[in-house]
Amino acid sequence: MGRRVTWCGVVTGLVVLAAGCAPPGDAPAPAPTSAAPVSPGAETPSALPVPASGQVRDAGTPLADAPPAGRASGALLPADGGTVQVQDATDGTTLTTVTGRAGTLAWIAPPEGGQAGLQSDGSVTLQDAAGTVVAALTAPVGDDGAPGAWRSQGDVLALEAASTSASFVVGTAAVSSATWGDADGGRSLLVVPADWVRGGSLAAQQALVSQLALAEPEAASPSMQAQLWCHVLGARDKASWNLEPWRPEVSTTTLLMTRCNPTDDDA
Repeated sequence: MGRRVTWCGVVTGLVVLAAGCAPPGDAPAPAPTSAAPVSPGAETPSALPVPASGQVRDAGTPLADAPPAGRASGALLPADGGTVQVQDATDGTTLTTVTGRAGTLAWIAPPEGGQAGLQSDGSVTLQDAAGTVVAALTAPVGDDGAPGAWRSQGDVLALEAASTSASFVVGTAAVSSATWGDADGGRSLLVVPADWVRGGSLAAQQALVSQLALAEPEAASPSMQAQLWCHVLGARDKASWNLEPWRPEVSTTTLLMTRCNPTDDDA
C-alpha cells in the first residue's frame, strides 16, 4: 500500500551477455566501490532557493525505511507545495513519485558526510561518510513518459522534469545473503543478490559491489570482484553466484572461456 506525505510551504538496464560474459579489455573491470561525485559542470541554475544538504535532511523524509545495516539512506525534500508518494515493490525497492510545479520538483541529500554519484545511465548512488553505497536511484521519468534528470545544485541533487510529476525507484539493501562454504575443493562465497540488482541500473551494480565488500572484505580482492562482475553481466538469472578467493586473476578472454571460474592451470 502506498504511503503519502505532503509538505505545504516548504529503469537503464545492463547489456545482457551470454552466461560468463564480461566487458572487453585485458581484465573485467568491476563496478567501483565508490562512485565519483556529481560533476560541478552538471550544475544548472534554479529559480527556487536551493537548500543545503542539512536542511534537506532536517526538513525532508528518509528515502527508504530499511537501508542496509541500519545506515541512513539520504533524504528527499519536495519543492514548495509539492507532495511525495512512496509505494513498496515486491523486489525490495520503493517507487517514489513527486508531484509539484514543472521544473525542480524536489531535492535529494546524501547521508551526512556522504556524497552523490551520477552514473552514465542517469541513475544515482548515494554514499555514506564511509564511502559505502547506501541507496541506488534510477533515472527519473515524468508522468508524460519523458525522461527527467538529476542535477547537481551545491551539495544536493535536484529532481527536474518538464512535467508536474516524476517517479524514480530507490533500492537500498543490494545483498540478500553472502555465505562462506566449500565449492570445487576450496573456500567459496555463495552470494545471492537482491532481486532489484539483477539487470538493474549502473547504480544498482555499484551498490552490490560496495555492500558486498563491506559485508565480506575478502570480496574486494581483484579476483573476486572480476568474478562478481562476470556473474553480474552473464548470470543475472542464476539463483546464486559462487566467488572463490583462491581463483587467479586472468585475462577477460580466459575468464569468459572458463565461465567465470578460472583455475591455476588457466593463469
